[in-house]
Amino acid sequence: MTWDEVKELGPLYAIGALDQETARTVETFLRDATPAQQSEFAQWQEIAALLPSSLPQTEVPARLKTDLMQRIANGEPKVSERKVTTYSSTGKALPFQSQPKTRRPVQRWLLMAATIALALSSGYLAWQNYKITEQLSDSNFKLDKLQQQFEAFLSPSTRVISMSGVETPQAHAKVVWNTDTQTWEVHIKNLPAPPSDKDYQLWYVTADAKINAAVFRTGENGRLELKLNVPPEALNGLAATAVTLEPKGGSPQPTGKFYLMAKI
Repeated sequence: MTWDEVKELGPLYAIGALDQETARTVETFLRDATPAQQSEFAQWQEIAALLPSSLPQTEVPARLKTDLMQRIANGEPKVSERKVTTYSSTGKALPFQSQPKTRRPVQRWLLMAATIALALSSGYLAWQNYKITEQLSDSNFKLDKLQQQFEAFLSPSTRVISMSGVETPQAHAKVVWNTDTQTWEVHIKNLPAPPSDKDYQLWYVTADAKINAAVFRTGENGRLELKLNVPPEALNGLAATAVTLEPKGGSPQPTGKFYLMAKI
């Protein structure tokens, strides 16, 4: 049985409408299912548990109880036990025993199961629609951001500086410099996470000074993005930028080896 088949049986399993063999097959599949599949399947049972509280509650009229107790006190037979006398065309009285109405519990149960399954399916589809709408909104946001970045790259006020790895040749970075706003976006890749007692430090390098830009750490994936406002003292004669490995918390001046570097 595939996941798609099991997922379709979710509403009927939640209300106990599956036969024993099919239910066991579903349960066997779920034991080895992924956490995401088990979580999605469990939502049917959560929805089914809420259904009774959503049904209208009908109060029994008080007069009905009173009438029933009076009939019992008077010893009246049940309606199904009453004998009705009819007459033939010759006028002869004929006893007639009323027949109980034929009940069809199986048909009623199937109708109820189908109704509940439809309600569960509607709820699931509504939830799926919400998730799709949420994902679409997130995709549109990311698309707008990419469009803005693309337009920024094409702007004559944008400079792109490529930083190369020194101690770690596989590492590299791109600095997107907006010369109108004097801001940097630094995109670092493949720079290994530093030791626990060390931090990386980014520097603005001028002819006269090395000015701290940021102290940072990369994660296990070696990636990081920094957004910086370039100070006026760094703009005067800015000649290079570099990343060094420093004691935790950073240093007033570079003391460690160079991991990334670029001339400007």
